[in-house]
Parts: sequence; C-alpha cells; structure tokens
Amino acid sequence: MGPLSVVGGDERRPVPLGPLKQRIVLAVLLCHPNDLVSVESLVDALWDGGPPKTARKNIQVYVSALRRLLEDVEAGGRLVCRAGGYLLQVGDEELDSLRFRDLSHAARVASRQGALDSAAGLLREALNLWSGPSLPELRCSRAVSDEADRLGKRYLQVYEDWAETELRLGNPEVIADTIGELLELHPQRERLRAAHMDALFQLGRQTEAFGVYDEYRQFLAGEFGLDPSPALEARYRSMLTGGRSL
Repeated sequence: MGPLSVVGGDERRPVPLGPLKQRIVLAVLLCHPNDLVSVESLVDALWDGGPPKTARKNIQVYVSALRRLLEDVEAGGRLVCRAGGYLLQVGDEELDSLRFRDLSHAARVASRQGALDSAAGLLREALNLWSGPSLPELRCSRAVSDEADRLGKRYLQVYEDWAETELRLGNPEVIADTIGELLELHPQRERLRAAHMDALFQLGRQTEAFGVYDEYRQFLAGEFGLDPSPALEARYRSMLTGGRSL
C-alpha cells in the first residue's frame, strides 16, 4: 500500500532489501502471500520474456539473500522452497494488503448488518494503510505493475464504499473536503462523481453539485462519446427538483 518496505526488530527499523531485482522478487512474493509463486512467474517478472541463461540461478541467489534478511527480522523459515517455486508465509497483521483486505471485508459485513458507524470506522482504518501509489519504484516489472494497479483499484473501491457510508451517516463535509484529489487522478470514476455530487448537495452547495455533473458529462462526451449512466442522470434530475427522490 505504498513503496515496498520491511521493518523488524523491537525498534521496528527499516530493513535494507538489496538490489532492484531482489526487491522485485520480494514484491512478487508479497503480492501472492501464502501462495506458491512459480519460478517461471518470477523469471517473467524479472526479465519479461528475455531472461538470461542464468535466470534460475540468479533467482536462487536472490531468494537466499532474502531468506537471510527475513531471518534477521524474526521471520526465519517463512520463505520456503516448494516444488516448482517459492512461498512466503505472512500473517494477516504483518502485511498491509492483508490487513486492508480483512478490514474492508469486516466493513462490508458491518454495513450489511446496519452498523454504519462501525463500517465507516473500519473503512477509514483500511484507507489509512495507504501511503501512496503501490510499489512505484518497482513498476519497471510488468508483473509488479499489474499487481500495483489491482491494489490501486481496490483502494478506490474501498474509498467509494467509505464515502457512500459517510453520506448515509449524514457526514458530507468529510467527503467534500477529501474527494477532489482522487477525482483529478480518476475522472472516469462515476461512483466518485456521484459521491461528490451528493456531498455538495447535502451541504447546500447545489450549484457546485450541478457543476460536478456537467463537468463529468463533458468529460465522457469528449473522451469516449458517451453520456452519464441513467442512474447518475436520474440523481442529477432529482437534485434539480430539490432532491425529493434522491
């Protein structure tokens, strides 16, 4: 949920992770925690179709170095060799992406049970794990870049869940104050647009809410030749009539 880092020891100090390809190996293993990652997948992640003849030997060297590093931070025996690949054993509380998954799942359960305050808190806790784009320094690897994009999309979905939950709780100000930056980065996300419109409308800033819709309509028309979805158009028309069916 940000740049790759490992901390360990009683003082939770950062651990130096070695050269680029070694860090890519660790990132790929962490993107598939507790699952076997084949040697072929690691070769592809490191060399993307053009591996040297020594590729497998190089991976063995990287794994051996990582094993020593992880043993130094109280994770001895967790990076194991299995038939055809390697597996990194990680607890749910030790890896941000696993904590993010568990928190967002717990929030969905709470929301289904009507515990919106609890759901909002869990979603906010999950979002706080995010420290910027995932693994930006390792995107030279296509495999890592694909996984980072997947995590980024999951972050957006959880933010949208949180925003909609806060709106249901009657807290539009926290949405209106934070959503603008995400919209600049992801102008095509309709759920973000809808949440922004709703937040502004609930705050009595109707003209701004209408402007968000019009900006989105123009963006879709210019970029894709499309119109907003019927659901968003219905939301907009409801706002024009005072939000009676919002």
